[in-house]
Amino acid sequence: MNNPTSSLLFFLLIFTCLCAITAKANVEDAKLYIVYLGHKPHDNHELITDSHHDILGQIIGSKKEAKKQMVYSYRHGFSGFAAKLTDHQAKQIGELSDVVRVIQNPVYKIRTSRSWDFLGLSKNDPNNLLNKTNQGDGSIIGILDSGIWGDSEAFNDKGLGPIPSRWKGSCKSEGNFNATKHCNRKIIGAHDIGHGTHVAYTAAGSYVNNLEYYGLNMGTVRGGAPNARIAMYKIGWMDDKGDSYCGGVDILAGIDDAIKDGVDVLSASFGGDLINFAEVDTSGSYSVMGIGSFHAASHGIPFVVAGGNAGPDSYTVTPTSPWIILVAASNEDREIVTPLTLANNNTILGKGIFQGKEQAFASLVTFKNITSPEDIKTINVEEVKGKVLMLFLQTEDDIYTSLTTLNTSGVLAFIVATHPLIGINDYNQIIGVPIPFVYVDLEQGNQIFDYFQQCKSSNLDPKIKISRSEVLEGQKVYLKVPKFSSRGPSSLTPDILKPDIAAPGVNILAAIPPNKEGDNGFQLMSGTSMAAPHISGIIGLLKVAHPNWSPAAIKSALVTTAWNEDTYGSEIFSEGAGDKIADPFDFGGGICNPNGAMDPGLIYDMDNNDYLNYLCSLGYSNEKVRNATTYFFDTKNSTTRGIICPSKVPSRLDLNLPSISIPNLENSVTIRRTVTNVGNVNSIYKLVVKPPRNSAIKVSPHVLKFNSKTKKISFEVKIISTHQRKSKFNFGSLAWSDGKHYVRIPIAVRK
Repeated sequence: MNNPTSSLLFFLLIFTCLCAITAKANVEDAKLYIVYLGHKPHDNHELITDSHHDILGQIIGSKKEAKKQMVYSYRHGFSGFAAKLTDHQAKQIGELSDVVRVIQNPVYKIRTSRSWDFLGLSKNDPNNLLNKTNQGDGSIIGILDSGIWGDSEAFNDKGLGPIPSRWKGSCKSEGNFNATKHCNRKIIGAHDIGHGTHVAYTAAGSYVNNLEYYGLNMGTVRGGAPNARIAMYKIGWMDDKGDSYCGGVDILAGIDDAIKDGVDVLSASFGGDLINFAEVDTSGSYSVMGIGSFHAASHGIPFVVAGGNAGPDSYTVTPTSPWIILVAASNEDREIVTPLTLANNNTILGKGIFQGKEQAFASLVTFKNITSPEDIKTINVEEVKGKVLMLFLQTEDDIYTSLTTLNTSGVLAFIVATHPLIGINDYNQIIGVPIPFVYVDLEQGNQIFDYFQQCKSSNLDPKIKISRSEVLEGQKVYLKVPKFSSRGPSSLTPDILKPDIAAPGVNILAAIPPNKEGDNGFQLMSGTSMAAPHISGIIGLLKVAHPNWSPAAIKSALVTTAWNEDTYGSEIFSEGAGDKIADPFDFGGGICNPNGAMDPGLIYDMDNNDYLNYLCSLGYSNEKVRNATTYFFDTKNSTTRGIICPSKVPSRLDLNLPSISIPNLENSVTIRRTVTNVGNVNSIYKLVVKPPRNSAIKVSPHVLKFNSKTKKISFEVKIISTHQRKSKFNFGSLAWSDGKHYVRIPIAVRK
């Protein structure tokens, strides 16, 4: 080793090994990052991607290596890319002059039929929105979700004409999805299977007649726009534990592709945590949703988002950008129930499917300290044999395992008190356990438990009877916003009233991959994930009726015509701690009314300038606002232009939203709104005001007169506090009526 040449070779060998080890460590330490570059500079997509390789190559050493490390190149709706980078590389690339911001890949969770007749979209009414738009024929509904099951008859293309010529997308084979086999004139763009199957069917599924669901005849089922096309953008995946998640890099890729492909509406049934970040903030996952949805809306694509399942607590809705249509859940006027009658003649309507003989009264036993399948193994079999057992369990997996554990226990029937998001299944058929099963929500479970305790304290034998499942329809069902639906106001911008609208999201029957016996490839599911595609399907119809309406105009039409405490024939309740009448923080404008939205009379419209003023109003510098979007697409002039915040930024209260929210009213405040006439040319609208408690409202002018020359009219709303002390939010409304239309916006005011 004293030979100089040998020493040099040895040194080079050691150096090469160390470099290899370091390179391997760097690869293992790499994480997914989004490198956002703002609006695309031109329409040559290949050149944009090539520039992305150049930028990344500056940091990782070569353009060749950059092509390997890059995961996505965003080049249609905006410019940017996703790549695997170490933290150090991410910091370096963020310092380049062309880079607007660098965001570590955020993870979102997937939010997990009679409803269309309930909403007034029966196939038999020739004058409703469904039939006046040929059931959505020609519209393309984009779904951002976990994929679609292409083999399902629920997505047949019978009777559909050619794919719209403006469609620029394609189908891709991936996993269990075979593009050649599964794509047709209904599914025109898609990836793999999952939660997205249910969502896509709800929005635009085909007709399926005489559907049986675990022995119950459900009749004919379909989606909201059965002649619309479906474009599925797979952004959801399954982790090692079997939980679904969505990555920010995939979400932006899906939105970018959808803008290029030519969809009419985008539907997103996923969301992040409850921490809100401003769209212009450089940290946090929310900014990714803000970026993508901003660019979709700026290209004229309504962006519909599930409001979340974190209710009934306040300040739980996300995201809350003004250009997003945020959807809460309601029920519909149909409900599958299994009556549970206690010996004190109190009947509780449980959920589940019990098709056996009605049972006689039997002894009831329950334990509050047994809350898992492992705990169940400690139960003395003789204590539960021949009795109805009720337990409090947390998850659907716990139910499966518990039923299996109880199979040989001699339990007469099994009642579970659990979270209300679980869908209605016939678990007995699924896992082959012949024990009648019913579930109740936690409040109902506590009622049964209290009855059990009262009987025991009085030395009485608690008894219960289970009756056959039945379907309730119409006035027998109380309309409500369920407990799980997230509530407003927004914790970030409470002066932007959220949610915007509600739609059916409780026990919605739609297609799934056929992995259970008896369901025929369908399942009842609950969640705002089910409510959002109801709105997306309706927008698919509205885009046929009004192809030139902006996303803001469509949102306005939905909000101002919705069913609420002022307009619906009976009260709409809000489930939660102390049931109450639903208010705008429960359901926004109300439960959607599609036929009303087809002809709203007046609309509160907005354009990209309004959205940019909103970004400026958040109090960030010009630089940060430019960093949020860099350029935006001017739909009127089909050009892009830079962003400069005005010297005097307009108040967020003056955003032309179809709602008013004043979180900090001092003595009085005057706000402005503008309405556009989309009804009869010569119309006269008169004011109808319902002031919030402890407030007075003055509106000028109080009569709006439209003609061929006057299509837009602005008005001022002065809201005056009549109460000196601080108070909670109170609610009211402001409406314009011409005798035919009732154009109502919700108002929320807090002293």
